Amino acid sequence: MAIQLNPDEFTQVLTRLLPNWRIYAPKAEYRGGRFADTDNIVYQPVSSWPEIVWQEKSHMSPNTVITPITETLFHFDHDTIQIAQVDTRPMLIFARACDINAMSRLDAMYLHNGPQADYSYQKIRSNIHFVLMECAQSFENCFCVSMGTNRTDDYAAAIRFSDEGARIMIKEAALAAFFEGIGQPCDFTPTFVTQNQQQVTLPEQVCDDPQKIRDILQDHPLWAEYDRRCISCGRCSTGCPTCTCYSIFDVPYAENPQLGERRRQWASCMVPGFADMAGGHGFREKAGARLRYRALHKVNDFKDRFGIEQMCVGCGRCDDRCPQYIKFPNIINKMTLAVQQALAQEKL
Repeated sequence: MAIQLNPDEFTQVLTRLLPNWRIYAPKAEYRGGRFADTDNIVYQPVSSWPEIVWQEKSHMSPNTVITPITETLFHFDHDTIQIAQVDTRPMLIFARACDINAMSRLDAMYLHNGPQADYSYQKIRSNIHFVLMECAQSFENCFCVSMGTNRTDDYAAAIRFSDEGARIMIKEAALAAFFEGIGQPCDFTPTFVTQNQQQVTLPEQVCDDPQKIRDILQDHPLWAEYDRRCISCGRCSTGCPTCTCYSIFDVPYAENPQLGERRRQWASCMVPGFADMAGGHGFREKAGARLRYRALHKVNDFKDRFGIEQMCVGCGRCDDRCPQYIKFPNIINKMTLAVQQALAQEKL
C-alpha cells in the first residue's frame, strides 16, 4: 500500500496518530548548531509537516529518545525502592537505514549483554516502530555502504520526502487505518544509496583473527598522532547511534537525603576519567589510547564478542561533530593498513 500526500494531508495523518502514538523525527533546534547562526538537528516530538527536517542528516541519532541522555531508574525512600515508570505507548520514529540498523547493536548491549536484560529498554523495545526515511543520495561523511548498513527491511513504513509532499509505503497494518480517506494511491518502493564518497576497508577484511588484530594495534604508533589532535570532548560518542556507555549516580532530595532517585546519564570512553577505578588507578590516560579503545570496539571487538555485525553503522556523525576534524573512516583505513603491514612483515 503506497499513498502520495501533500504537506497538509501529511499533517492530518500525524494529527490522527498523536492521541495514541509518540512521534519523533529530526527537528531544528534554533541556533543550537555547531557553528554560529546554525541550527542543531535533533530528534524531538513532531506534530506537523513543517517541523520535520528531511533535507539533511540529523546531528543526533534516534538514540536520544530510545535511551534518554538522563534517565531515572528508580526512586528510593529509606529501605523502599520504587521502579520508575516507563512510558510504553507506541513510538513512531522517522529514521534513516543506518539508524534503524543500529537497533540490533543496541539490542545486543541492552538485552543480551549479561544474564539480565535492561529493564527500561526491554519495556519499550517492542513498542518502537520506524518510518524509513529514504536517502536520495549519500550525505557528507557517510560510509554506510562499506559497513553494510545502507539497506534495511525493518520498518513499519517508508517515506520519500519532496517539496511537494511525501510518498509513503505502509507495511504494518496497524498504521494503515490512519491513512484512510487521505491522499492518492501511488507507486512507491524505497531505494537505498549504493555508493558513498567515504569508503573504508575493515581490518577483518585482511585478517580473520580478532585477537591478532588487537595484538597488532594495541601499541601501534598510529595512535600517537591523536594524543595531540583529540581534545577528549566526547562529541563523537554523543552523536553515535550505537554508543551505550553511561554513569550511575544518586540524587538525594534536599529536604531528606534518605529520599531521592537513582539516575543514569550518558558517558563517553573518550572523556578523561571514564576508566578510573577505586584506589586511584586509571587506564587509557592519553587521548590516543582512548581513541584506540573506541575504534577497536566499533570495528573489531563488538563483533568478536557477539558474533553478529560490526558495531559502527557508518552514519558519519562522529566526523560531523568532531571539532578537530578527525575522520573515523581514515582511522579505520589506517588500522587496516597497519594490520596488512604487520602480516606482510611476518611473512618475510
